[in-house]
Amino acid sequence: MAYQRAVFRSSFGRVITVVIGVLMALALASILLADDPVGLLWSAPWPLLGAAVTWAFMWRPRVTIDHGGVEVVNPFSTWEVPWGAIKRIDTKWALELTLEDRRLTAWAAPAPSRYGIARVTTEDIRLARESSTVGGAIRPGDAVHSVSGAAAHVTRTHWEELRDEGLLDEAATATRSWHWPTIAIVAVPALLAAAGLVLR
Repeated sequence: MAYQRAVFRSSFGRVITVVIGVLMALALASILLADDPVGLLWSAPWPLLGAAVTWAFMWRPRVTIDHGGVEVVNPFSTWEVPWGAIKRIDTKWALELTLEDRRLTAWAAPAPSRYGIARVTTEDIRLARESSTVGGAIRPGDAVHSVSGAAAHVTRTHWEELRDEGLLDEAATATRSWHWPTIAIVAVPALLAAAGLVLR
């Protein structure tokens, strides 16, 4: 069964990354223009660290859904989750997939705040999968106008269709791979910043 590939990211996170990136670039430029070699050694790593952390945690994460399952890219690791490995789908704090031995949270799909309940519409409830409704209502995180709700809706739709047709391979397991370049991008300025504090 073929499905159209869907990719979900936090628009808010990407805006924040751009804003922080600009601020960190201005901070780094001011440090470089200060003509203070000693100050440069302990000051420069901080804006680099701020930009690196924001990029890793706010820009990089995404959720990709296709015929093979769900790919969850978090700040430092990527999970490949076949459909059969998913036991439950939730959105209390973010899109969360319950696997055989753990709960996997998608950084790219946070749920709205508790005030988001005011934005839940009858259209959200109408479009919600039956498994996501309780007493005819849904959580703010299941509202399809939110990134968590949209990702959960697509995931539940595919997963429930495969389940109902008996096509889930329940022996399938999720795999995790570490993203060492991202870890290095954050770790190097963090170590330099720490060294600057010690040696200053």
